[in-house]
Amino acid sequence: MKCIYCGAELTGETICRNCGADVSIQKRIVRISNLLYNRGLEKASVRDLSGAQTLLRQSVRFNKENIDARNLLGLCYFETGEVVSALVEWVISSNLKPENNLAKQYLGILQSNKNRLDVINSTIRKYNQSIEYCLGGHEDMAIMQLKKVIAQNPKMVKAYQLLALLYMKYGEWDRAGRLLKKAAQIDNTNTTTLRYLTEVRRERGRRPFARRRSSAPGQEDEKSVRYLSGNDVVIMPTTFRDSSTVATIINIFLGILLGAAIVWFLTVPQVRQSANDEANKSVMDANASLATATATAQDLQDQIDSANQSAKNAEKERDDANSRIESYNSLLSVADLYVLGDQIKTVEALGKLKADDYDGAGKTLYDDITSQIGDALFNQYFTKGSQAYVNKDYAGAAAALQQAVDSDKEGKAANYKNALYYLAFAYYNQGDYTKADEIFKAYIEKYPNEASTIQPYMNGGASSAGAGASSQSASQGEASVNSSNPTAQTNSSQASASGSSQSGTGAGAENITVYGNSTQTPQVAWTDPVTGQNYDMYGNQINAQ
Repeated sequence: MKCIYCGAELTGETICRNCGADVSIQKRIVRISNLLYNRGLEKASVRDLSGAQTLLRQSVRFNKENIDARNLLGLCYFETGEVVSALVEWVISSNLKPENNLAKQYLGILQSNKNRLDVINSTIRKYNQSIEYCLGGHEDMAIMQLKKVIAQNPKMVKAYQLLALLYMKYGEWDRAGRLLKKAAQIDNTNTTTLRYLTEVRRERGRRPFARRRSSAPGQEDEKSVRYLSGNDVVIMPTTFRDSSTVATIINIFLGILLGAAIVWFLTVPQVRQSANDEANKSVMDANASLATATATAQDLQDQIDSANQSAKNAEKERDDANSRIESYNSLLSVADLYVLGDQIKTVEALGKLKADDYDGAGKTLYDDITSQIGDALFNQYFTKGSQAYVNKDYAGAAAALQQAVDSDKEGKAANYKNALYYLAFAYYNQGDYTKADEIFKAYIEKYPNEASTIQPYMNGGASSAGAGASSQSASQGEASVNSSNPTAQTNSSQASASGSSQSGTGAGAENITVYGNSTQTPQVAWTDPVTGQNYDMYGNQINAQ
């Protein structure tokens, strides 16, 4: 026994030597539990299973770790046909004491015989079905199910009791008595069984008897003659007297009526009862056949449903496995491209993969490749978006730059600021001011020092045009974004009609350059970071001088 406070082994003393706690109550509880176990064992040995179950349940309530009491309680349940309750007790026992426990042997014996488990499950289902039949008023169907239950599990006391109760309802006391005696052989002190047996014996003891007529003492028959013969009194009937013809006819007529009455009251009911019995037997046979066919059909349907579900699960597992194999093959292809040094194709192939498709070593490989080529992925999208922006393909520029920004969540790339800036103006030049304002706000939050440059374009702007805006009339200038300073803007409304260069007066005006219509040497507005090609503010290539 171990101390409940510190877990140390206890001695014969009432004080724990390890922690000093008073363990007298604990020892008393254990003694009570053991006493109840011993009494339960005595009752179980004489087949008093109901009494044993009561005592053993009390024993495990006092001490839930009383393994012997719990195992014996499971055996009592199993012996009375309550297999589920027995399994519960044995599973709890095996968890409390994994080593050297008889409960594991009991569970192993049951689990090793799958057919036996199937039979037990079948009997439980049929017993529950018979209860539903009784509740629904179909006692004949319940009787058939209970007969099958008893045939499959001859120790199920509750099945004997319910079947005997149904027989008692129909007045078949002899059958009910035989069933209850079998139940008593299994559990000889079951209260329900004994109560039913008492009722059966009471009904068997009621026997109809004929009323007996007795003459009063000293009363003499008028049609007899008394005389003495020695010391004996002899009573002698009078001689037979012939009756008249009329009396004879009346007697014959009364005899005929009496015979007809006898035939009517005795023979006809017997014939009717025989016919009714035949009809009832036919109905019961038909119901039995129907129940058997229904049960067979239900079993077959259950097997079909189970097979269909298994097929669906197998197909799903196959599809999942194929998809997973395809995902890992794609990841291996990306790894091959990365090893070969083809960064562009690696970035393109990696962009088609999803991180959620991998786990374990696959997820590690995906993360390693992503971290190694993260900058290359950003540069690819940025280059594509920048080229589209220069070519005034603002929709394509917005899509590519959005991918660039999304690929660098932390904004560590060198051109992240330019990508965010061009993305905002790409939406702005498409007329999607709501999305543009969203990007403008993100830009101001990350670069608050340049808020004054961005704010004039928020909420749809006024008459100002963003970097790279479409060209105005021939007499107005064009706005240009300098690649070295993406925040430089142009106010087209301040460009002179003659096309001469003027200085802007808005926020960041010192970085604004306005080009007129005069023929002057084109200036570089943007340089492709990949090819090194220069472009003017209209998107035209500028040949190197």
